[in-house]
Amino acid sequence: MHIATKPAAIPKRQPLDQWPTEADHSDTTTGRVLVVAEHALLGAGLRAALVERGWDVDTTDDEAQCDVVERAQQLEAQCVLVDAHLGGAGDTTELIRAIGSTGAHVVMLTAERRRIVLAEWLEAGAAGWIRKSAHLDDVDSTLNKVVGGEAIIGRTERSELLEHLRVERIQMIRTKARFDELTSRETHVLSALADGLSADEIAEQHYVALSTVRSQIRAVLQKLGVNSQLAAVAIADEHRWLLPRNPSSDRDRRRSPSSANRCDVGRA
Repeated sequence: MHIATKPAAIPKRQPLDQWPTEADHSDTTTGRVLVVAEHALLGAGLRAALVERGWDVDTTDDEAQCDVVERAQQLEAQCVLVDAHLGGAGDTTELIRAIGSTGAHVVMLTAERRRIVLAEWLEAGAAGWIRKSAHLDDVDSTLNKVVGGEAIIGRTERSELLEHLRVERIQMIRTKARFDELTSRETHVLSALADGLSADEIAEQHYVALSTVRSQIRAVLQKLGVNSQLAAVAIADEHRWLLPRNPSSDRDRRRSPSSANRCDVGRA
């Protein structure tokens, strides 16, 4: 994370043993913060900056959820800053809920812009988020608000995000229902189309007649409620988790330059 700072005079360089520590601010501690970052450098940078502003800060790059929760309990953290891209802590929403159970407020460190993801964090109990491009003054201000019990996400924005999440989930249920109508063969054909294969290549790969594949494609379009293969592929790309993996598709695309080009166009 890069913490942007507002322009200021460049201070004289200090020896490492003169850098501020928790002890320097023991009488003026603003609050207790745990920084959970995948990269130690990110955590160390935030810690140094926040300690200088009077915060009691600990850091961890532990990726196990239980370890993060245990560290928050040991510190009696009032706020936990969580790197949104933490690799091994499991599902982010589960981590938010687990940290929240300790009584600490959770604030995400992120560059995330997808509304559905932000809404899921709020639903799980996060107080909000700080952009990774934020100025240190903004980070300090946000932490003060959170520790002081103030909301950092407005009521209107929060309501709109949660409503967006509700609508997206309804749409997801409807989409899954359409996918469930596909036969196993039709699902594999759709997966192959999404991987960039043509009807001819699908027929060759599965040793079936081209007319059979075309019939299956027509059935896929009808069941998904679309009028073109392009529209079907767009839906498939958006819901890859509903499709089986086609292990031979990568080999076929490498073998066929024409199919590789179609894949690139479809994903552009």
